[in-house]
Amino acid sequence: MKTKSLFGILMLFLFAISFISCDKDELTDKVETIKMHVSAETGTYIPWGSETPVECMLVKEEGKLQYSHLAFGSIKGFDYVPQHEYELEVNKTTLANPLADGPNIIYTLLKIISDKLPVTPKPEKLPEEAKFKLKMVELTPFMDLETPLAAPFDFLTFQILNHNDEYIFPSLPDFLNYYDLIEMSSPVLPNTYCVYKYNADENVTKKHFTSQWGSYFYEKTDFPICLKGYKNGELIYEYSTTQRMRERDFLGVDWKNGSIILANPKTNCIFNILDTRYEFLLTNTQELNETCYIKIQVSNSPNLSDAECLKEQEDGLKWLLKKHLGNKASLTASDFKTLPEKTDIVETYENSTTLVAILHKNADEMHEEYYYAIAESR
Repeated sequence: MKTKSLFGILMLFLFAISFISCDKDELTDKVETIKMHVSAETGTYIPWGSETPVECMLVKEEGKLQYSHLAFGSIKGFDYVPQHEYELEVNKTTLANPLADGPNIIYTLLKIISDKLPVTPKPEKLPEEAKFKLKMVELTPFMDLETPLAAPFDFLTFQILNHNDEYIFPSLPDFLNYYDLIEMSSPVLPNTYCVYKYNADENVTKKHFTSQWGSYFYEKTDFPICLKGYKNGELIYEYSTTQRMRERDFLGVDWKNGSIILANPKTNCIFNILDTRYEFLLTNTQELNETCYIKIQVSNSPNLSDAECLKEQEDGLKWLLKKHLGNKASLTASDFKTLPEKTDIVETYENSTTLVAILHKNADEMHEEYYYAIAESR
């Protein structure tokens, strides 16, 4: 018996050493060398515990589609100069055990690959009548709230104005004579939106001009928007503004102050003209079991197979929820009050006001197979 006891103690001791060794390996910092693009534009973010936006850099790691916000001074050895565009080689260190109030990633400059000052003609080189401006003229909140601040999933209406802040419609404004292309864009978003395009050949001349347009945006912090005017492929004039954004309890939802639809809820199509990867279908806020909730789906892209549509639905919901709520949670169906019975939960997310579940619905006689999300108030 003593031999068996000693053998058991020895095995337990060896297991403990092995566990400690594995745990130590898991706590090793990860260091990799990457290339990073730093935009000539800047953005803003709201520091933890503050309500005041702070200006910051917009950076994009090689292979990424979107820019992210990074505080000035966050790349050791690198001094950012406004209006300069950089390509950097940096060491990216992901800390295994970061400080509670510190970053989990540290960047260290290895070398500056390129440093460019964008060559944009100064506005004074163009006559005043050639200049244009961009203005957000109307905010339509998702929940009929009276607020001057936009949130994700609110609808924003824009106009292009002349240099005197005048809106010209239905006639064509004079400044169009100086351009063959005017596009709306943002350094933090992957797509552009054509406001004006002029095409001419020997047989036909075509002009396409949109003086007023609208969009939803999925951003929860302030971001820059630009209107750029081109002539023969060359950028000759640019107007930039900052779109102010604030997140409510969840996306554009204010569970306490927002409107609730008692009957016949409407489904809203949510699209972003500067990020066309996904469109979302969002129901009005409803109430069940004394709890407010909304339903979110991904609108299927045309010309996709059934399997591709299902993957797009699942990927789009995961992208949206991770962007706004961070890492997934460990909630179960019992934590929710508005989920339908016999629900297959794929993933869950949460913050201080909201619980969200991505659900999988099998096909039946009434419905095709699809993925959707239910977000409800705590």
